[in-house]
Amino acid sequence: MKLRNLGVGMLIVLAMVLSGCHTLPERSDAIYQVSLLNALMLGDYEGSVSIGTLLEYGDTGLGTFDRLDGEMVVLDGIVYQIKSDGNVYVKGPSDLTPFAAVTFFDYEFQDKTLVGMNDIGSLKSHLDEVILQVQGDFNRFYVAKLEGDFAMVHVRSVPPQDKPFRPLAEIAKTQPEFHYKNIQGTIIALRCPDYVEGINLPGWHLHFLSTDKTKGGHLLDAKLISGTLGIDMIDEFQLILPHSELFPDLTLHTNLSTATTAVEGKK
Repeated sequence: MKLRNLGVGMLIVLAMVLSGCHTLPERSDAIYQVSLLNALMLGDYEGSVSIGTLLEYGDTGLGTFDRLDGEMVVLDGIVYQIKSDGNVYVKGPSDLTPFAAVTFFDYEFQDKTLVGMNDIGSLKSHLDEVILQVQGDFNRFYVAKLEGDFAMVHVRSVPPQDKPFRPLAEIAKTQPEFHYKNIQGTIIALRCPDYVEGINLPGWHLHFLSTDKTKGGHLLDAKLISGTLGIDMIDEFQLILPHSELFPDLTLHTNLSTATTAVEGKK
């Protein structure tokens, strides 16, 4: 049964690791996450962890930037910012993130037979099928890397925000969207278990970056011609709570599942 209470998930996470009391070893296989999804949903967009620090804990992942300024793709140890104008930039070590999740990616199992997937639903279903066939454990975390040729990708990115910050569900209604045809690129996807709802997004969350590093964003839809898939299974989780001005006053146990689903999908 899906847990709808952030408090339960928080107890599980804090049982894994207490922020500030644990140092991950070099080349850790853990997910390192900055802040909570519910905090981001409620409008806590102040950057709290530097990109330099983020890269100490992972070379692959996704997130956003200070003031919600664009979508983040972390690929091969480089942090890319896809801004709301569709342009892509490499971020420096002093830039900040309010929310991100990274890991050091390992190809624990691969599937080189991906062909002819007509939409993002089919893609997510196939990713789940690979996990089911190889591992069958959906109570763990997974990061997927899919490099391929796409007939179409539909992405979006978010513009930077000014205080007082509005909730993310309001902002998502007006995010710029982009459609690209006949494009090569990489999808970075994070799959979280159902019990972390409110902490992160249960199920798959996907970002896209083109091979030439000029296009990308939060993935809304895609039509895959062919591609190579690698998946990393992860059974450790480190949560870093932010020291932002807004965080102490947030009601984080609020059930935001409906709003989160709306933000994740197409308009």
